[in-house]
Amino acid sequence: MKKIALLFALLCLTTISLDAQRYVEVGGFAGIANYQGDLSQDPIEFGATKLSVGGLVRYHYSNKLYFKGNVYAGQINGDDLNADPGSGVFNRGWNMTANLLEVSINAEWLPLAKSRFNDVGIFRPQINPYLFVGIGSNFLDKEVDFGDNPPPLNLNQVPYPEPDDTNNFLVVPIGGGLRFDFTQWSTLGFEWGWRYTNTDYIDGISINGKAAGPDWYFFWGATLSTYFGEQEDYGL
Repeated sequence: MKKIALLFALLCLTTISLDAQRYVEVGGFAGIANYQGDLSQDPIEFGATKLSVGGLVRYHYSNKLYFKGNVYAGQINGDDLNADPGSGVFNRGWNMTANLLEVSINAEWLPLAKSRFNDVGIFRPQINPYLFVGIGSNFLDKEVDFGDNPPPLNLNQVPYPEPDDTNNFLVVPIGGGLRFDFTQWSTLGFEWGWRYTNTDYIDGISINGKAAGPDWYFFWGATLSTYFGEQEDYGL
């Protein structure tokens, strides 16, 4: 955890020092998290939604292109009891709880955005949709409870933990949002984003589950950020 905090601090300092003529935002995130995997319905089980929080730093490269570094944390949950009783997995009694910690860097594109100040230097409020894509890493702390039915339950399954199980994996955030520049110094945003992962082991189960490809998870929520520096000198 200390290494993650240090990495985020270095990211913030680097971003702020990149160019004195650009906007820099620092803020927080609060929302919800959920996942799609072997212990969830298709595509997701909304009843297992949990809270999530995070921090971010955003660098304005231009009016329409921003770069954001963030650390988001949340919890996900999966349970066979959420499955359709006719699915064949309803009575296994398996469930999972996992804590996620994501560190990522994202590019945000705002196709309709304009300068935050007009030609005479007066701030103009804006509402802008945006799309984002990025790359990052996730660190996972999970607990799987098999009740009275631990794997293997048949010859096609393997004992737990499975040999390729992992708690650290690559993520590719993909999503969009809506941001409200309502004052010169503050911005409110709402974003929703899926995370593609390169693992089928967010829930610790692959061969013993669907084994149908990588697990996904998402963060949805609100951001609130503030600006640093003398904005009148920035020229964006």
